[in-house]
Amino acid sequence: MKQEILEKLAKLQADLKDLRQQVTKLAGDRVSKAAPRQLADAIATRWVEDLRSPLEHKFQIPAKTIEEISAGMKRLHIVSRPNNRKKSYLDATKQLLHKFDDRLVLPIKQAAFDDAEDPDLQSVIPGLGDDAESEYLREAIDAANAGFVRAAIVLGWCAAIDRIQRKVLALGLGTFNKASQALKAQTSGKFKRWNKEFSVSTMSELQTVFDTDLIVVMEGMELIDGNQAARLEVCFQYRNHSAHPGEAPIGKPHLVAFFSDIAQIILRNPKLDLASS
Repeated sequence: MKQEILEKLAKLQADLKDLRQQVTKLAGDRVSKAAPRQLADAIATRWVEDLRSPLEHKFQIPAKTIEEISAGMKRLHIVSRPNNRKKSYLDATKQLLHKFDDRLVLPIKQAAFDDAEDPDLQSVIPGLGDDAESEYLREAIDAANAGFVRAAIVLGWCAAIDRIQRKVLALGLGTFNKASQALKAQTSGKFKRWNKEFSVSTMSELQTVFDTDLIVVMEGMELIDGNQAARLEVCFQYRNHSAHPGEAPIGKPHLVAFFSDIAQIILRNPKLDLASS
């Protein structure tokens, strides 16, 4: 990621210089040619789509710098419309190129961030390229790679629950209902105080079952063991801490632990493999 961003910044800087040269060579005081206008628009779009988020969230470039560059890119996008003044282009590119290396390149080169230390979640989670996997998981990975740790955890939990619900549906809702009834009937042991039973008949009804109750019944169905259930409860707490305001920290270590657990306990669990239903 670090080297990739440095390469993108080098290309951005080169294109800004190229744009400045193209505009300088134009006759007259307005820009009507398509080439420089298209280049200006492409530069501004690239900043928004490819660079701003990782620079702001993953590499922690100062907010003031991000705001200044974003304002300059917005101005560049506006002047890319037909027949704007050359001076507007030159002013915008001058502002964007001012101390470009000091503001954007040097902080990344000096950052302690290292790809080897920042886990590739695609190596932690299986089947990311599998079309059968849920959209939740793909969005979770995108959020994680963009530096949105809390959003990634919330979406990752959605992916985990989605897999569980689909597995239950594949095994039969009657099996789920019977397992909940069997747990309620226990008078000793771990589940002696469990007082719930379910009678769901559709996926919509299954989706109303609380996540924590779903974990309990999964254990009753022997899809997971007690230790795995306890670990999923921790993952659920990470999900709650990510979704609700509070002082509990959620950072990269929690992200890695969370995804490692849901990968091993749910996504890679042979008992929860949809193909084996």
